[in-house]
Amino acid sequence: MDILPAKRHLNRGFGDTLSRAFEFAAVVGVFLGLGWLLDRWTGTQPLFMILFTVFALIGQGLRLYYAYDHEMDKHDAERRARLTSQRPGSTQP
Repeated sequence: MDILPAKRHLNRGFGDTLSRAFEFAAVVGVFLGLGWLLDRWTGTQPLFMILFTVFALIGQGLRLYYAYDHEMDKHDAERRARLTSQRPGSTQP
């Protein structure tokens, strides 16, 4: 049994998760900073900071949801294709 492909797949999953987590935090931080700068410029402490942070959190949450949904649809399609090809009497190319 070759364990190397399984380790590669697991490590790629960790890397993808770490990059998504960093991106999530960075985008929220950038929007927080932009809101803070806009608040300082307009004198509306902490209105824009809160609005931009909530906007970034909602946007990132939706982005993660749709990316997860797409990934699960892809896995389901692969699983269905694998099951269809393994059925007795199915024709394989």
